[in-house]
Amino acid sequence: MQDVLWLARISTDGPAPTTGAGSLISDRQVLTCAHVVHERSRALVRLVNRPDHPALGATVVRRGPWPDRPGGAGDVAVLELDRPVPAHIAGPAPFAPLHSWAGLKAPQLAAYGFPAGHDGGLSSEVRLTRGGFRIGGELVQLEHDGTGMPLSPGFSGGPVVIAATGEVVGIVTAAQDTLWRGSGDRSRPAVRLGQMLPGEALARYVPELAERIPGAALPPEAVRELRLLLAGAATVADPLELYRAAVGRLGCPDPPTRPDSLWEACWYLLSEVPQPPGQPHPVLDFAERVAEVSGAGALADGLRRWRAAHPGAAELPPLNCEKWRPILVDITPSGAGPGMFHVAISTIRDGVLGQPHAHTVPKPRLNTFVRDRIDQELGQLDPDGAELIIFALPRKLITLPVHSWTRRRADFGPLGADHAVVVVDQQRRGDPADRRQLEIKWAALRGERGTLLHRIHCTDTLDGRKLYHRLRPAERTELPALPGPPKGAPYEPLLAAALKAGAPVVLWPQRVCTTDHTHSDTCRSTLFLARLAAELADVPPADLPGRIKELRHQAEESEDPAEHWADGLVLLWEDPQVLPSPHRPYRVVPTARQPRLSAGQ
Repeated sequence: MQDVLWLARISTDGPAPTTGAGSLISDRQVLTCAHVVHERSRALVRLVNRPDHPALGATVVRRGPWPDRPGGAGDVAVLELDRPVPAHIAGPAPFAPLHSWAGLKAPQLAAYGFPAGHDGGLSSEVRLTRGGFRIGGELVQLEHDGTGMPLSPGFSGGPVVIAATGEVVGIVTAAQDTLWRGSGDRSRPAVRLGQMLPGEALARYVPELAERIPGAALPPEAVRELRLLLAGAATVADPLELYRAAVGRLGCPDPPTRPDSLWEACWYLLSEVPQPPGQPHPVLDFAERVAEVSGAGALADGLRRWRAAHPGAAELPPLNCEKWRPILVDITPSGAGPGMFHVAISTIRDGVLGQPHAHTVPKPRLNTFVRDRIDQELGQLDPDGAELIIFALPRKLITLPVHSWTRRRADFGPLGADHAVVVVDQQRRGDPADRRQLEIKWAALRGERGTLLHRIHCTDTLDGRKLYHRLRPAERTELPALPGPPKGAPYEPLLAAALKAGAPVVLWPQRVCTTDHTHSDTCRSTLFLARLAAELADVPPADLPGRIKELRHQAEESEDPAEHWADGLVLLWEDPQVLPSPHRPYRVVPTARQPRLSAGQ
């Protein structure tokens, strides 16, 4: 038998009074379910195994995101007692090591609660449902095991403990009668299912539990120090992207649900990511990256001091400094009528899209309007980077020759020869799964010192499916170059396949090949691809917009620009570090660590 002096009965008043269970987790705090105190600010707490101790009033001081999360996830709350519980009356509940409830040899479990008519409390033998799965990414399904009291209303918020040790592994969040017996029919026993929010999920919402649950990646004191720094800290960058940057190429999957805070991402690393053999734990990397994106301030200073006190991680290469000063030009057909376009132009700084200047423009004025507006935006850019003009176009307009736009005869050069100009595909930009694949591909490209092209020739057998499977693997860093513009067959399906595979870069000439290949295997497109591969061999993918601008300038500078091999060169180039995703509101950071270069490289 266990002495569960920390077990609490929680009741609320009002038109719909509720009763649930809870656990003392400090001398002033009680852990329970959010639905037990739903729409309540106060509750009455009684330590049932200390009947001589008076009931204590309590205030709800923290609620999880229930009921906004699917499947009942986040159903947790913390109550603060009006006065502390003396240590000789009851101490905090002990917690079992992380994941000790799971595995092939899962221990026998028991749940404590207060079903109707049992104000003193009862226990119920429960077990994990065999072959179960995480509900809502965090909840675990339980079922009644034995002939005693099944789970029922009144167990909500109650602790689930390892029967042999009394250590808490989670709390009950739901109970369900799976066998409808009809009124008065007691010939068949009810089968009760339940749900448990395990300890590793509890600490996501109640950070104070983190150092009290054994088995994290770092010692409890280090976890506590990190928790004090990150819990409640401002979200200075996308927590999911920081997590991805920390795990790098370890192959760790994303958390089941997107972390909403720096602490949630950090705790997932501490509780779910194992120690990689011969390497420091990625949570150390995470702390350094948070400090770096935080800039100067108390958080960055505290994390650096914490990091210095916990050696073991190799020195990280710095995050890429922002090189480009982008201007986004978003062009879509307008509902105002045929030949009308909606144009939105805005600058991007530190991964944040500025206020767009939007207008509906007829097609004959599109070129002039965009050029005039770009000039105004250029005048507002900071001089600490190179301007980059990004045209976001629908797939059917992706071959629009924006790089060659001029406003009037007084212009000396086309847009693409004066500025770095790239195009991006609106369809991929609007698809979260495709954006994720794009980020995976960039993770492999960050450390490349040159660009390797996958040249597609006019005479090749053109198969979009084969191209997709060739480009899809994350470790393949070759970038597709088409022999002609992807407008209709045969090259538009190839562009669609390349974008679906996550290709960050696609290049093509604006001209269509007109050579009769029955008499010759060499044509303008073949020469174009060969020259392009040679010109870009020593250019990192991140620097391609600048190099393409130089090649366009060389074409304009030649005696006959129309005959220059780089005339009409188009670059589709999309870097998540430069162009923020519409699905991620925070500044984007690298999705993987760049490989370190050895001396002499």
